Amino acid sequence: MPSCSCSICGISKVAAIGTAFLLMSSQPAVAHRASISESGTRVRSLRSLLAADDHAGHDHHDDHVAAPECACLAASEGWPLDCTDKTAMAKALTYLEANADCKTKAHSATCEKNYNVIRAHHDHCDHDEVPEEVETEIHEFESFYTKCKIHRKYDVTIDDCAEAHCDEASELNATVTKLAENNCATGTKCQTETVCKNAYQKILMAHDTCDHDDLPTSVEKAIHDYEDACELSLCNTASKEKTALTTTCSTSAAASMPTSFLLAATGAAMILAAA
Repeated sequence: MPSCSCSICGISKVAAIGTAFLLMSSQPAVAHRASISESGTRVRSLRSLLAADDHAGHDHHDDHVAAPECACLAASEGWPLDCTDKTAMAKALTYLEANADCKTKAHSATCEKNYNVIRAHHDHCDHDEVPEEVETEIHEFESFYTKCKIHRKYDVTIDDCAEAHCDEASELNATVTKLAENNCATGTKCQTETVCKNAYQKILMAHDTCDHDDLPTSVEKAIHDYEDACELSLCNTASKEKTALTTTCSTSAAASMPTSFLLAATGAAMILAAA
């Protein structure tokens, strides 16, 4: 780890301890145990903890676990949400690609942190602010991690999207087909032809608001295939108020995090404070 000045390290430690305190104080007063390795450099991955917490005392057919807020993970893991920092996004992806365990469910806490970095920026920042390789290669890692929650940037100059029908996979697939049949990636069709604009906005809303497990693979691919051609036909997938709330880790957001995420976040903060 690179050395730092005493003042910077001191600030980092205070921030880490403060984040851990925020997360702990927002939870019910029950005893928690964090599992930290002897070396102090790895904690159990968020996914491993999540699986243990979600299945304890529950049937395997239960509903999906509520995802944590990206902003709270950023606070606990010590990275900023900065859409202007392409270098940090690229560096996080490079780490994921260079370490084989990052493509397994038994990945390290460092893998988890770097995935969260690219996930949050991919979902929140404008597509031209995110390195192209991050936009395309993030999908290679999605099945091994839990997606954190954050809304796409709000743009006051465009309309809000219509509600998506997340449980209608056939409808979403048909919308993707409509984009192809109408050659919506050609020239300015996505701006000038209503059928193209409406179709892209429909899959955009689904991509940003539906559970990943409910989203057809065709939608994931189409978002990136048409994003350049349809860049001027976007719509807001969340209200301005909701977007603002997901960029800051409030006490209520921290309180909504599952116990598993609390343990991992607190463990990570303790490691940083001890560094």
